[in-house]
Amino acid sequence: MPNALCIHGHFYQPPRFDPWLETVLPEGSAAPEHDWNARITRECYAPLAWARRLDGRGRIHELVNCYAWMSFNFGPTLLRWMELHAPQTYARVLEGDRLSLARLGHGNALAQVYHHAIMPLATDLDKDLEVAWAVQDFRTRFGRDPEGMWLAETAVDLPTLSALARAGIGFTILAPRQAKAVRSGGGEFRTVTEDSLDTTRPYLVRLPEGKSINVYFYDGAVSRAVAFERLLASGENFWTRLTGSLPGGLRHIATDGESYGHHFMFGEMALAYVIEQARQGRDDVALTNYAAHLAAHPATDEALIHENTSWSCVHGVERWKTHCGCSDGGHPDWMQDWRRPLRRSLNYLKYYADEHYSRRGAALFGDPALALREYGLVLAGAEPLAAFLERHCTPGLAASERTDACRLLLMQRLSLAAFASCAWFFDEVTRIEPLGALTSARRALDLLSATGGPDVEAGFVRVLSEAHSNIRDDWDGEAIWKTLVTPRRPSLAELSEYAVNFPDSSGRMRAQWPGLRLEVEDGAAGRRARGFWTQTLEEEEALLPAGPAHRSRFRTEVSYRLSREMERGLLAESRRMAEILDPLMAGFDEGQKVPQERLALLAPGLVWNWLFGGRTLPADVLGFLNAWLSANKDMRNLLEGLAEERGTDMARDLKANSHALTELIARTRRLGMSIYWWEVQNLVMAEPKRCVHEELCLLLNLSLPEA
Repeated sequence: MPNALCIHGHFYQPPRFDPWLETVLPEGSAAPEHDWNARITRECYAPLAWARRLDGRGRIHELVNCYAWMSFNFGPTLLRWMELHAPQTYARVLEGDRLSLARLGHGNALAQVYHHAIMPLATDLDKDLEVAWAVQDFRTRFGRDPEGMWLAETAVDLPTLSALARAGIGFTILAPRQAKAVRSGGGEFRTVTEDSLDTTRPYLVRLPEGKSINVYFYDGAVSRAVAFERLLASGENFWTRLTGSLPGGLRHIATDGESYGHHFMFGEMALAYVIEQARQGRDDVALTNYAAHLAAHPATDEALIHENTSWSCVHGVERWKTHCGCSDGGHPDWMQDWRRPLRRSLNYLKYYADEHYSRRGAALFGDPALALREYGLVLAGAEPLAAFLERHCTPGLAASERTDACRLLLMQRLSLAAFASCAWFFDEVTRIEPLGALTSARRALDLLSATGGPDVEAGFVRVLSEAHSNIRDDWDGEAIWKTLVTPRRPSLAELSEYAVNFPDSSGRMRAQWPGLRLEVEDGAAGRRARGFWTQTLEEEEALLPAGPAHRSRFRTEVSYRLSREMERGLLAESRRMAEILDPLMAGFDEGQKVPQERLALLAPGLVWNWLFGGRTLPADVLGFLNAWLSANKDMRNLLEGLAEERGTDMARDLKANSHALTELIARTRRLGMSIYWWEVQNLVMAEPKRCVHEELCLLLNLSLPEA
C-alpha cells in the first residue's frame, strides 16, 4: 500500500468589499494592482491554477492545476470576489475539487468559517451563523456538502467544535500543540506534546452533547519549514522533507496558501514538482486528501484538546484581544493595547444589533432566527433577494417594511464581518485591516439607527477611544473614527461624480455597482441624483451641490479611473499625432535625423505604431525609444499592460493571429519591455496542436509536443 501524503493550503483575504457599494475600492499599498485581492491572485492563486513544470531544457512542458492535487480551503468572501473579478482562476479552483472528487471519491475543498472570525471569542449565535453561511456558500459553489471545515487561525474550543458537528461537519484540522491528551481503545488518556503526538492518524473528540468530531493534527515541523525556512526554494528539497522517513499512516502539513507564490516567488513550482513526483509513484507515495483518508481509516483513538488555542498565537487566542506580544515582527517596540478596546467596541455594537434584530425582526419575519440563518443563501447567490423575502417576510408588509427587513439582515452581516481576524493580527490600529473592520461597523451602526434601533454610536466611540495608534500620538480611537472611518461613508453627491466623469456609451450620466444603481440628470432646480441601494431596496434622492463633492475614500476610485483614462488619452493622442505626421515617418525611411524633443513628444505613439503598425524604424530611433521607456516607468507600465491585453486577445484565435502575435512578442523584446506573457502561455499550451506554432512556442519558452 502506498504511503499517503496530504498538503493543505489555507487561502484567505479579509472582507474587502465596500459595505455601501459591494465592490473593492483601490488599495494603494497593493500597487501596481488595484487592490490586494487582485495582487495576490496574480502572485499566488492564479499561478497555482496553472503551475509551470519544466522539461530538461528549461522549457514549459505542462501546466498543473495544483488545486486538483492539494487539500485546500478558500474564504467565502474571497471566492465571491474571484467569481466576479478572476473568473478563470475561480473556475480552476472549482475544477480542482471536481477532479479530485472523481479521482478519490472525496473532493479536495474544505469549507471555512464565513468571515474568518476567531470562533472561541464569538457568541453561540455568531458561531452558528459563521458555520451555517459557510456551508450554504460551499454547497452553492462546489455543488456538494462540505465534509471538513477550516477554523480561522485554527482557533478552537469545545463549543466551536459542537457548532461544526451540529452542521454536519465531519472533521477539522488543528495544530499539533493544540492536542492535550490522547488514548487508544478506551484506556486512560495520556498527556502529549507536539513532539510526542502521533500526527499520522485522525482522532475522535467527544463533545458535551453526545456528538463527536474528527480532528487531524498536522505535522508542525514541516509546516513551519514551508512558512519560515524557505523550503519552497527547491522542489527536490520540498519532496525530500515531506517524504523523508515516512511513518505509517498519513503525512500531512497545513500551510498558508500565500506561501506558494506571494510569500515565496515560484513556490507554486516547488509544489508542482512534488505533485509530479507523487503522480509518478516515486518512493511509493500517493497524494490524498483528508476526507478520502478518513473514509478509508476511521478514527479509533480519542483526543482531548487545549481549548482557546490557535496556530498563530502561543498565548492561546490573546492575539485577538490583548497586547500579548504576537505580531508580524515589523515593529518590535510598538504596543498592541488597542486590540482590547477594538474588540470591546465591536462586542458593544453586536450586543445591540442582536437585541434589535430579535425585537424588530419579530414583526418583519415569520421566524427571524431562521431568516438570518438562511440569509447565507442570498450571500452565496443561491437565492435571489426578492425570493428570499417572499419566503421569509411576514405577508402584507409595506415597501418600507421590506426595506427595513433588508437593512436588518445587512446590519447583522456587517456586524459579523467586523470580527474578521486580520483586524487584530498585525501591530497597528490604523492599518487597512482594522480600518476595514471599523468601516463595516460604521455601516452597521447606521443601519441599526435607520431601522428604529437605539443610537449607540456615542457609547461605541467611548469604548473605542481607549485605542491608541503607534504612528501618531494624537490618534486615539475617537480621532481615528472621526477622521479615518466616518469619511468613508459616501453620499449620493459624491458618488455622482463618478457618473459625471464616466458617462455610459449612450452619453447618459449613470453608474452602477453591485450595491447601487445611480442616475444623474440636469433640471430646472439643478443637477439631481437618484440612487437605488440594491442591498436594502431603498431609494434616495439628492440635489447636488454646485461645488466639488465632499472628499472621502471614494475619491480614490474616481482618481484611479481618471488617471487610467488620462494615460490612455495621452497614448491615443500621441498615436494620432504620430500617424498624421507622414513627413516625419517618411524621414525615418530616408534615414533623416529627427530632433529628440520631437521624438520624446511622440514616443508613446511611436512605440504603439511600431508594435502594431508594422512600420520599420532605424536603430537609433529604437535605441531612443528603449531609453525613453526605461526613464518613463508609468507610461512603460501602461504600454506593457495594453500590449499584453492585445496579445492575449490575439492568442484566443491562434489560427488567424499566430504570425502577428509572434511578431508582437519579438518587437516588445527589442524595446526591452518586460512582459511575462503568462496568460498567452496558458492559451498556447491549451492548443491541442501547438507544434504548428513552433516559432511562437520558442519565443514563449514552451516545449513542443512529441510528434
